Amino acid sequence: MIEIRINNTGDSCYWLYGKDELWKNYVHEDFDEHVVLYGNRSYNGCKEASWYERAMEILNDIDNWDEYPEDLPGETNEKLKELYDGCRNINDIVVDVIKLLYPNDKFKSGTLTGYCQGDWEYYIVKGDVDTELLEALYFNKIVDVTVIDGNDNISGFITDDDLWKAERNGTLGKLLRERFDIPDEEDVKIYKADGYKKIIDWQEVC
Repeated sequence: MIEIRINNTGDSCYWLYGKDELWKNYVHEDFDEHVVLYGNRSYNGCKEASWYERAMEILNDIDNWDEYPEDLPGETNEKLKELYDGCRNINDIVVDVIKLLYPNDKFKSGTLTGYCQGDWEYYIVKGDVDTELLEALYFNKIVDVTVIDGNDNISGFITDDDLWKAERNGTLGKLLRERFDIPDEEDVKIYKADGYKKIIDWQEVC
């Protein structure tokens, strides 16, 4: 018999947000080189990617001293000048400049949002990055899940959206079996705790 406990009583996924920033590993194994975050939560942003730093260095040189990089072809510098002359702020053309500098790579940009109106962050990602998972982990839109198999406990999580959809569609058991690789022949009981409670009250849901 395997027990699965879904803890939705608050910030129960503290293990994801230690100094090692484990949550990043779930988004991409080379997170800092594939994900850039900046905006309303800039104090907590991520701007270490080499391609972002290069683009900002070039834009700042143009903006401050009207200097264009000598190591780029003249055609590229002409396009840079065209982009710069047509913008009000260099932040408006960062993505276009990145795509210009790295034409063989795939980039995507957009906005991540939290539950509060004031929680938002711009993102630029390189390659195949799951931006829905990125948003869920960045803004802690996740639920702690513990799988108890005898004396073994496995900690994990599911996103709030996945939990809501699975409960609405009656597929919670299937989702958890697939997520935690539990065979169909294994008996499973699922318990859930909701709300902000000091004493957790587990209710069997499946």
